[in-house]
Amino acid sequence: MPALVQQTAQLLAFPGRGISLRGALTPALKHHRLPEQLIEAYVREASAFEGCGIDEALTRVLAARMQFASLDLSNAKRIFLIGPSGAGRSSVAAKIVQSAARAGHNQLVVIDSQGFNPRNLKARAAFGCMDGRRDSEVIGVVSAMADAEDVSETIAAFRLKRIIVTGLDMARRFGALAAAVTQGARLAHVSRAPEADAPLETLSPRELTELLLS
Repeated sequence: MPALVQQTAQLLAFPGRGISLRGALTPALKHHRLPEQLIEAYVREASAFEGCGIDEALTRVLAARMQFASLDLSNAKRIFLIGPSGAGRSSVAAKIVQSAARAGHNQLVVIDSQGFNPRNLKARAAFGCMDGRRDSEVIGVVSAMADAEDVSETIAAFRLKRIIVTGLDMARRFGALAAAVTQGARLAHVSRAPEADAPLETLSPRELTELLLS
């Protein structure tokens, strides 16, 4: 590890008295282009752990905010994927079908919706009706490469209860990922590679901290 990078990592983990938690954490979060309101919330909540290193304080904040609900492919009947164009719905659909087949569940139906405009009120109403059906579940698919505020707006507009985040292998900044998984929607999985045989994975608060402080 280059000396400068190592020194920066050590500074984030163990800030000295002359460097406040806010002063160390805020630039890191801004680098990943989180919405200003979310940055302020993270910093305020992390301040309760002022005695910890920056990494531990942020991990605790994320652990309190993140909710998890992995797909149970053995019981699912029909999964309806919705997400903006380019979010990776088709790739996620293929992964789910392959995973279900490996688990011996060949009756699972995965429906890949067409891309939509989150501002389209008719689309919102239609997807809202789908989510109320007992024989199906709506799963939102959003990309880690998208704009963080756009991701937040999409999740809020469609009231997505559970999401899958794609594009972790291509993202250079992780504000969209953080925004997606810490504002109420339960995280089912993340996708680190687009290939159908690449698994859907989980993401821990510690792993997200490492991405945001890198």
